[in-house]
Amino acid sequence: MAAEASPEDNAPEDNAQGDSAPEDNAREDASTVDDDPVEGPIPPRRSAALIVGALVVVALVAACAWLGYLVWSDHREDELRRSATEDATRLVAQLASYDHTDVDANIEAVVAEATPEFAERYREVSEGLRELLTSGQGTSTGTVTHAGVQSVDTNSAVVLVFLDQEITNVTVPEGRVDASRMVVTLVRDGNRWLLDSAELA
Repeated sequence: MAAEASPEDNAPEDNAQGDSAPEDNAREDASTVDDDPVEGPIPPRRSAALIVGALVVVALVAACAWLGYLVWSDHREDELRRSATEDATRLVAQLASYDHTDVDANIEAVVAEATPEFAERYREVSEGLRELLTSGQGTSTGTVTHAGVQSVDTNSAVVLVFLDQEITNVTVPEGRVDASRMVVTLVRDGNRWLLDSAELA
């Protein structure tokens, strides 16, 4: 009859299994550590690439902003030229038109769209001509045949105007046409141009 093994005989095997547990845990720990990304400083090449990329983006944004400004500026100047040409044409035609039967209406129409300085000068000249126009039954119709901007900015404009003035009075009842060329200076007032001077060229 075989002898029964004592608990002491199985102890080494159990100890051996127990001794292997730390080794298995070490392997698991090592495996876990290897799976995690290694944190550390960004490599120099990657850092340089990020900086270059950021600079390129900034340069592109600046270039787009500058091009946008140029387009806006060109559009703004075109609009100023267009409005200055239109207003100079209208204001000069108004200035060159009058009727002896209602001189005051002619004066007020010009003054309403003139700078204070020009308005004052125009009133003085018109008062001196009032009696002459009334007694001579003078009438005039001004027509601008051509207008071109010589210079313009956000505050003022100089426009060259070609004017035909059809005049009638007691001396020339059949009428005559006087052609002249004028240099007109306009001053910006909000969204409109005011007449500041009109001189024969």
